Amino acid sequence: MKLPVSWLSDYIDIADLSVQELADRITFAGIEIEGIEQVGPCFDNIVAGEVRVCEAHPGSDHLHVARVFDGETETQVVCGAPNCRAGLIVPFARIGAVMADGMVIKKGKLRGVESFGMLCSARELGLSGDHAGILEMDPATKPGTPLAAIYGASETVFEVEITWNRPDCLSIIGIAREFAAILDRPLKLPAVDFPVVKQKASDLCSVTVHNAAQCPDYLARVLPHVERLPSPEWMRKRLELCGMRSIDVVVDVSNYVMLECGQPLHTFDYDHVAGHAIHVRNAAEGESIKTLDGAVRKLDAGMLVIADGSGPLAIAGVMGGEGSEIRPETHAVLLESASFAAPSVKRTATALEMRTESSHRFERGVDPFLTDWASRRACSLLVRHANAVVAEGAVEADARPQEKVRVTLRFRRACDVIGMDIPAERQIAILKGLGFALESSTPDAATFVVPSYRVDVDCEADLVEEVARMNGLAALPDVLPATTIVPDADDSPARAVSACRQALVALGFSEILNYSFTAPSTLDAVAPSAAARRVVLPNPVSADNAVLRDSLVPQMIETMGYNNAHGNPTAALFEMGRVFFKDAKGAIAEEDRVCLGVMGFAGRSALDSTRVVEPSESALWLKGALEALLARLHAPQMRLEPVAAEGFEPGFAARIVVAGREAGVIGLAAAALRRQWRIASPLCIAEIRRDAILGNVFKTVAAKDVPAFPATTRDIALVAGEGVTHEQIVKTIRKAAPPELEDVRLFDIFKGKSLGVGKTSLAYSLTYRAAGRTLKDEEANTFHDKVKAALKAALAVEIREG
Repeated sequence: MKLPVSWLSDYIDIADLSVQELADRITFAGIEIEGIEQVGPCFDNIVAGEVRVCEAHPGSDHLHVARVFDGETETQVVCGAPNCRAGLIVPFARIGAVMADGMVIKKGKLRGVESFGMLCSARELGLSGDHAGILEMDPATKPGTPLAAIYGASETVFEVEITWNRPDCLSIIGIAREFAAILDRPLKLPAVDFPVVKQKASDLCSVTVHNAAQCPDYLARVLPHVERLPSPEWMRKRLELCGMRSIDVVVDVSNYVMLECGQPLHTFDYDHVAGHAIHVRNAAEGESIKTLDGAVRKLDAGMLVIADGSGPLAIAGVMGGEGSEIRPETHAVLLESASFAAPSVKRTATALEMRTESSHRFERGVDPFLTDWASRRACSLLVRHANAVVAEGAVEADARPQEKVRVTLRFRRACDVIGMDIPAERQIAILKGLGFALESSTPDAATFVVPSYRVDVDCEADLVEEVARMNGLAALPDVLPATTIVPDADDSPARAVSACRQALVALGFSEILNYSFTAPSTLDAVAPSAAARRVVLPNPVSADNAVLRDSLVPQMIETMGYNNAHGNPTAALFEMGRVFFKDAKGAIAEEDRVCLGVMGFAGRSALDSTRVVEPSESALWLKGALEALLARLHAPQMRLEPVAAEGFEPGFAARIVVAGREAGVIGLAAAALRRQWRIASPLCIAEIRRDAILGNVFKTVAAKDVPAFPATTRDIALVAGEGVTHEQIVKTIRKAAPPELEDVRLFDIFKGKSLGVGKTSLAYSLTYRAAGRTLKDEEANTFHDKVKAALKAALAVEIREG
C-alpha cells in the first residue's frame, strides 16, 4: 500500500520526525516499510534569487560572474548560461542543495574564480527537459522565496507491506492510529458533519437485504443534487500518489474516503436505480452483469449482488455495473456504504478473476461498524467540493452482531511468551494506546474490549503479540534455543516416522508438503459428500484457506496436476501429514496419514517409456510399492477389498485392511479429476493411516536358518471367470497346499477375445521346500495336483495344461 507522508500528517503530528525515523519506528513495531519513494523534484535549499550584477568571467569567453541576492545576503556565483543577466529572478541552489540528477552543490572554483552555489535550468530542477539556459522566473517573485512554495514540494511516499492479519492498516487513518500508539500522540480525525435538507432519505429510496449473513449491514444515503465540479487539486494529487487516477469529483471522493479510512464505498446514479429500491441478494444462476471495466461477467448463485427491480447494479464488494455508473450528466447520487462477509467477496473475486481495491479490503476484513462514519465523511466532502445537497438521515438494513469481543490477558503469560519482563502497567498502557478498552483488571490479569476495527484479535495470543511488537521488536532479547533432555524419553515415534520417510525415498518417491488448510472446492472435487464432517475455520485468512483438510488425496491430485502442467508428466510422490474431521459426536478429531501417488511412467525403467501405461499396470505398481513399504516397516501384511470410493474410478478402488482393521484406500483417480488437470496417463493414489503401519518399525525380527535343501518350483496357468479375485485364488492355494508350500507368486495376467467375455488368464509360480530333506519330483507333483483340484472345485477355474 502506498502512504504519502504529507497525508499521514493530517491525522498525527509528525513534523519533528525525519522520514527515516518514521519508517524505522513503525517497521520495528511490526508494520514493514518496504520502500521510500520521492515523488516530484526536491527543492530543499533552493530559493528564488535576484541577479543584481552580471559580469564577464576574466578567464573565459562564455562564463559569467554574477552577484545573486537570496533575500538575506549577496552571493558570488559563476554561471555559464547564455541568458544570465542582471535583473533576472532565477532559481538559486545554495551549497548543500541536491539537484534532480542527484548532484550535490558544493563550493567550487571555475578558472580561478570562486562560486558559492548554482543558478539552475528547468532540467536541473527536474521541471522539464529544457537546458538552453537558466530558468527565468516571474519578475514579481520575492527573492528568498523557497521554490517549494512556488512549484510545490516533493512528496515522500512509503510503500507499506500490510500482512493478511492487519486489514485495519489498509488505510491512512489505520497507519496513523499505529503511529499514535507508537509515539503516544493524539489521533486527529476529520470532521464528518454536513448540512441536510428536510427531505428524508427514507422517502427517496428503500433497502432490502435478502442475505444478512453475507451482508450484515447496508447503509444508503441520497444526495438529490450534486454539481460536476473539478476535484480539488490536493485530492487529485493524493489519489495519484496512492496509485489511483482521478476520474470525477463524485467517484474521487468515494475513492478518497476508502483510502483514508479503509471502508469501500460505491456511488450509483440515483435516476438509474429502478424504483429507487436497492435489493442485496444472491445472483440467479447464469445471471450476468456488464461491469465498469466493460466486461460481461456471468454470475452464479453463490455470488452476492446489489440489484434493483430490473437486475444487478453491482457485484457486492467487488465492482459496480455500467448501468448505474456516475455519468457526466448525473445530478443525483445514491451513496452505498456496506459491510460484506470476507469469504463471500473472496470467493466471488476469485471466481470472476477480479481484483479491485474494494475486494482487496473486504476479503481481508473491514471494520463492520465503519459504514456510517465513512458515509458521513463522503457526504461532508461532496457538500464542500461538489455543492451537494444531502437528504436527511440514511436508510439502513442492520443485522450486525452487537456483542463486543472481550479477551483476557494474563500478565505473567505475556512475559513468558515474549521472553522478557514487561510490567503489567506497561502492558495495559500499550493495549489502551491501541484502542483496546480496559474493562476490568486484577494484579494478575486484565480483560479488554476489542475495538471493532481489529477484526484479527480474538484470543490471548493476539494481545501478547500486540504487547510484544509495541514494546519494540528490537527490544526482544537474544536467546539461544534451548531444549530439555528427558532421561529415558521414548523418541521411537519420531524415529519411526523418519524410517517411513527414508523407506519411501528408497522406493523412488519424492516428498511433498501442503498446508493443512485449503479451499472447500479442492476437497469437494474429490469427496463432496464429506462436507458435513469438515472443520471450517472461523476466521480464515482467505476463502482459498477456509477449511482444514480431511484427506491428503485432494492435494496429492492437485500437486500431480501442477507437475503435469509444468512439463513433468511422470511422478512418484508421497506426503506425510495430518488430517482433521468431525467424529460421530461432532467433536474435532485428527489423524496422521501417509499418501502415495504415481503418474505416468513411474515404476518403469528409463528405457521403457514408449508403451502406453495401462491403468492396471499403474495400480499394481503402486500396490507393490505399498506392500514393499509395509515389509520394510515390519507392518502386518495388508489385504485389499473392493470398494466404491468418491474420487476414484469405479472398479479401480480398494479398501486397505491391515491387522483386520480398515486402514486406508487405494485406487485409480477418477477420469473427471484427471481431465481437470489434463493428465493423460493413469493417476493412482493410496492413502493409509500412519499408526497402522508404524507400530512394528523397531520390532526385532527373529532370524531364520538358511534353507539347507533346495526348493522345487511348479507353475499353474488358469482361466478365471468374472468375479474371481487374486485374493480368492491365493487363499484357495494355501488352504489346499501342504506345509511345504513356501511361496505363491503371480507372474502373468492376460485378457483377450480368445478367452471369452469376462475371463482372465493368470499364471502363478508355487515354491515347495521341505525343511529336513530334498523333495522328490513325485511329491511335488502330488502337492501340485491337489492344489489344482482344489482350485477347480472351489472357484470353477479352468486349468491350462501343457
